[in-house]
Amino acid sequence: MEKTKLTGYPSIDKPWLKYYSEELINTSLPECTMYEAAFAGNEAYMDKVIFEFYGRKITAKRFFEKVNDVAAALTAMSIKRGDTVTICMLNTPETVYLMYAINKIGAIANLLCPVSPEEELLHDINLCNSELLFTLDIFQDRLFHLIDETKIKRVIVANLKQSMAITFQVAATIFKKQKTVPLVKDDRFVSWNQFMQKRDYTFTVNHNPQDVAAIVYTGGTTGGSKGVALTNFNIVATAWQYIHGGADIERNDTWAEVLPMFIAYGVSCALQIPLMVGIKIHLRLPMTDTIYQLAKFKPNHIMSGPDSWNQLAESRKDVDMSFLKEPISGGDTLPAPVERKVNEYLQKQGSKYPLMNGYGMSEVCAAVSCNNVRIHKEGTVGIPFVKNIVSAFDIDTQEEKKIGEEGELCICTPSMMWGYVNNEAETKHIARIHADGKTWIHTGDLGFIDEDGFIHIEGRLKRYLMRYWNDGVKKIFCPDIERHLVKCPMIESCVVVPVTAKLGQAPHAYVVLKDKSLSSEKAIESIKNYCESKMGEVYRPDSFTVIQNYPHTKVGKVDYRALEERAAKEA
Repeated sequence: MEKTKLTGYPSIDKPWLKYYSEELINTSLPECTMYEAAFAGNEAYMDKVIFEFYGRKITAKRFFEKVNDVAAALTAMSIKRGDTVTICMLNTPETVYLMYAINKIGAIANLLCPVSPEEELLHDINLCNSELLFTLDIFQDRLFHLIDETKIKRVIVANLKQSMAITFQVAATIFKKQKTVPLVKDDRFVSWNQFMQKRDYTFTVNHNPQDVAAIVYTGGTTGGSKGVALTNFNIVATAWQYIHGGADIERNDTWAEVLPMFIAYGVSCALQIPLMVGIKIHLRLPMTDTIYQLAKFKPNHIMSGPDSWNQLAESRKDVDMSFLKEPISGGDTLPAPVERKVNEYLQKQGSKYPLMNGYGMSEVCAAVSCNNVRIHKEGTVGIPFVKNIVSAFDIDTQEEKKIGEEGELCICTPSMMWGYVNNEAETKHIARIHADGKTWIHTGDLGFIDEDGFIHIEGRLKRYLMRYWNDGVKKIFCPDIERHLVKCPMIESCVVVPVTAKLGQAPHAYVVLKDKSLSSEKAIESIKNYCESKMGEVYRPDSFTVIQNYPHTKVGKVDYRALEERAAKEA
């Protein structure tokens, strides 16, 4: 058979496909809903425990019974296909029951972060015209002050501890000082138990994979929160591709669910993947357990942000990590020095597998690529999943870059969102039809595809400053400065932000040192000397701040806006 002539363009050559079998390449994606895919994955194993929540074990049979009961309670409240139900909760069994019950009847889950600013909560509730809202007792007071400005007619309040085992409920009350908050004295507020008393089992199960299943919200780091509408097909396609993309994932594995369910990863990966395989999920309140604390459960699969893995490595805690099959990092860039440090730690602690860095964004269901046990290259975010195409394009002309050439990374995938809710202009801005006739999501990330199909991230496109130079103004991308700075032997990682100068803007660098014992003054002096000898003057930061940890957005990304505001105050 004659070998296909290579063009040098990633979208045509698709060099990553050499890692996949012909059978997988030609297999069609499942056409079903989230609920149907989850049920199919567990139908023959109903007695198996698939959730553990603070001592409470929930079998597949019990889970699907509860989902059915909640669907009946929603139907009794006249919720039907196409209605939007707002969920403002944390990782509890009630949240999971609710998400899949909503999906079973064809309604839409509007997923909110309970600790978002009140003006953001108000915006996100009103964006979808929700009339029914679910929350936890610890958040009801915040919502009570908002609902008069919304169309919400009923608020269902679950207790944070009600599904914990008794011993854990007592411990949470005594040691964590987590008391049950009385129900707000307002007729619109109803307890979860009251909600479950009235049920109507005459509902019709939805079978449409193209229906919108969930709305999640962007982190707001680039100009405000937007509602991302994801269909059943989007979510199932992401989970299916991950499962079949080379991951070492089996039914008898365990999965630590430590990231919040209200983000795209929480829906499409942290829940849908293990449910489709039938894996036991250790359901934990988000961001409360460190990776070290999770080690007692010996979960085979843990996904967390780069900072969490870095903190674990820096702690040098002597803890067995031999149980790990997939230590996954995502949500933000992972500097090469940090990746090497974490991998050295994991290897020392018995892990057979290195850190597996992945890539994605809310608009493509959180994940489009990942390193895995079979296909791995340090310093990259892996290869695209089998049905995805990722390539770099010229920022101005939108012409595709060749292999190894840097440009804006764009994604063509079956997991592409339905669109932003009530925001056609922003949808058209991020999802654009290129000359090849395909619709591509513009990520705003700079990077390239190498000859083996691995994706390299070089920084954010929109992170730049306008520097007055040689009687003119020069646009300088912050990631370009960061790539130079991180080569300094003293620097572990860095973030550069613009600050106002006498003319134009100047770069200010926040740096994390490799040696935490060094004084900031001596370190900055040495870094400045390095910059003078190794970097062109136009790229040298005017000022530096030594920092231990970067601020993060609610979805775990570095909060560049917060750093810019801090730099402006300190200037």
